Amino acid sequence: MMSRQLTFRRFASHYAPSKYLKDLAYKPNKQLGDQFIQQYETKVHHSAKITDTWKRLTYLVALPAILLTAIPVGKVELDHAHHREHTRHLSDEEWPQQYDYQNIRSKPFFWGDGDKTLFWNSDVNRHVQN
Repeated sequence: MMSRQLTFRRFASHYAPSKYLKDLAYKPNKQLGDQFIQQYETKVHHSAKITDTWKRLTYLVALPAILLTAIPVGKVELDHAHHREHTRHLSDEEWPQQYDYQNIRSKPFFWGDGDKTLFWNSDVNRHVQN
């Protein structure tokens, strides 16, 4: 009995039998259609106000904040660039001390000479062999 029920089971994605189709037929409802259009126009009008508010916040608050933050950060980065230019010409003996936890290699990298990491910057990084 149970296997027979499973055999004839219909899922929601399957078409309904024709005797139920007459109940599912489309019946236009002018009142509900007008109500939907009114609600949609109200949402559009409301979202236009909110969108305008967010545009004002972006231009009057966010962009000036970004610019005011970028000025001191840019100055610090220019100072770092000047310092890197100076340290680029240092010999290995003058380079700061390498500690045991720096540049640990359990096996060579499979790119380049095997000693430099993927984001190696020769101005900042140096592998001093002691």
